Amino acid sequence: MILSNINKPVIILILGLILAVNNSCSDNVTSSDPSTSNRDITSTRTPGEWEEQEAIWLQWPNNWDSKLRLAFVSIITVVQQYETVNLIVRNETMKSQVTQMFQDQNITLTNVNFHFADYENAWLRDNGPVYVFDKNNKWVLDFGFDGWGSGLTGDIEYTNDNIIPGIISTLLECEYENNNGYILERGNLEANSENIVMLNWDCQSDRNPDWSKEQTDAYFQEKFGITKVIWVEGHDPYDITTGHIDGTARFVNDSTVVVAQVDPSIETYSGEALNLDKIAEDIEAAGIAVIRFTIPGWIIYEGTELPVMYMNYLVGNGFVLGMAFGNAEWDNNAKSQLETLYPTRTVHMIEVNALWNSGGGIHCVTNDEPILK
Repeated sequence: MILSNINKPVIILILGLILAVNNSCSDNVTSSDPSTSNRDITSTRTPGEWEEQEAIWLQWPNNWDSKLRLAFVSIITVVQQYETVNLIVRNETMKSQVTQMFQDQNITLTNVNFHFADYENAWLRDNGPVYVFDKNNKWVLDFGFDGWGSGLTGDIEYTNDNIIPGIISTLLECEYENNNGYILERGNLEANSENIVMLNWDCQSDRNPDWSKEQTDAYFQEKFGITKVIWVEGHDPYDITTGHIDGTARFVNDSTVVVAQVDPSIETYSGEALNLDKIAEDIEAAGIAVIRFTIPGWIIYEGTELPVMYMNYLVGNGFVLGMAFGNAEWDNNAKSQLETLYPTRTVHMIEVNALWNSGGGIHCVTNDEPILK
């Protein structure tokens, strides 16, 4: 995600029992205990985002992120038409506030399950689970989360966020693997559903400075059941995530990646144009077809100049949820391109500039849970 102008306060860690219950259950559960994994490495597979999903998970914005809540309403309104929404809130009071906000917007909550847990941030793509399959099992892989590394560590509290994957695995009653010794945000992980994952090395080397590419390649092959890691390098200096891949390059299917491209007329963004062109070249060199998705210009939002990047979309069951920026021509062109990329899905475009100004987009605040088949 792009974090070009983010101001997050220091959060006081709330001590206490972590609760994780759904809307119709009052039993308390805690995160899974670390254990030695018995996952079958030879049959491990990491599903692509375009595969059938069980649900979309989100963490409702806390009070310090309250300006993001209308964007969450827009996201949930679309997603609930197609699949289950699992929404994590802190307590019953927050659940009531969410319900009231939807009522005030004359929107009926359907296919939405509430779960309770302590957490800090609203960016569940990054502190949430990575899912893999082996044989007949679905696994939650729980990697470490450190509040986005050198960009933000020390400025925000993230301890509660780091245990959310364990809580989700308990709720789902699925297999759990603790990998907290390695830092990985899912926003920097793209999988082709077969044998390849793609990441930005800038981000991973920032989070895990003692790991070489060779060590990381071997580690990922074991964790994700893949034979190839495509590394891209370079990132916008204003991107505090240090180059999350979901802001620049996305797998569309097992053999095609869409990569952002800066319109040549945007002279002030020429440095990023060269960076994105190099990313596209490196992906093509790895044997993957590349399609480009134009960044047509800039918008001004609350006094901040923001690049119009359409890459941070969400793929779900029968739909694609894309970001709109308020420029009808640009937004319509982006919708048409998403319809070309995903011809069997209905494309919805929603304006979430508050998200973009605060650190990311639709993909950054959602975490898709695949169906095991």
